Amino acid sequence: MDVIKVENLTFRYSKKAEPVLKNINLTIKKGECMAILGDSKTTLCMAMCGVIPHLIPGHMEGNVWVDGQDTLKMTVKDIAAKVGVVLQDPENQSFNLNVESDVVFAMENLGIPPMEMEARLIDALEIVRMLPYRYKASDQLSGGQKQRVAIASVLAMKPEILILDEPTRELDPLGREEIFDVLNRLKKSGITIIIVENDPPRLAQIADRMILIRDSEIKYEEVPREFFKKVYGDARIKLPQISQAYLDTFHLLGLSKTTELPMNVEEGVAIYGKIIADY
Repeated sequence: MDVIKVENLTFRYSKKAEPVLKNINLTIKKGECMAILGDSKTTLCMAMCGVIPHLIPGHMEGNVWVDGQDTLKMTVKDIAAKVGVVLQDPENQSFNLNVESDVVFAMENLGIPPMEMEARLIDALEIVRMLPYRYKASDQLSGGQKQRVAIASVLAMKPEILILDEPTRELDPLGREEIFDVLNRLKKSGITIIIVENDPPRLAQIADRMILIRDSEIKYEEVPREFFKKVYGDARIKLPQISQAYLDTFHLLGLSKTTELPMNVEEGVAIYGKIIADY
């Protein structure tokens, strides 16, 4: 079942001569994890959550469908009930009170009954492993913890789709590990995930498909193994080290890349062992 469908989407910001998205066609299925890399990726996310065209001015052509409904005919509130968004900077989704207050804020505004709110709060904090910090002041949290609370505040709203716009950009290595640990568990839970991130090797561990936007259009849309084969040679895209080594070897020796692309060390050992045995 398609939960998001983008049809012939073209978008140009006000006062800009050229569109930043051109003729984008994309479908995302329920429970899928889609990674978006390249140019104008945040713009595409804003179109999928209804910020474009409802809140950001510009010229839009085409359609975006969320759960079978055209976003042009939906209100931002209606779209937000289905699509949760986590931003780059967790400070933008925090009110600097404490963890509990940050998570329940949106629920309180919607008038969710106290017992249901409590259940949602506990569930969301357990998912991101922040329940022991329920009453801790927000300004005493690490960057990774703040981002986990931001994710919890979105999950508490029970969205069908979760969009994350570079959620680890402001974080140190430990914070990034924390967030990807959360994403791994969310993927197993069955929620649909759309993630913009600049760490392709790590994205490949959770993504079902990866797309690359170049010159305002989708250049590649592939499963991770095929994606890395296609983007090989693009200096702006980092490959897993073992995949890079594999492709470099075959390119250097002029051999055809007939075996499956290794994505980790274990696969690399097995594949190289088979190649050596065949020779």
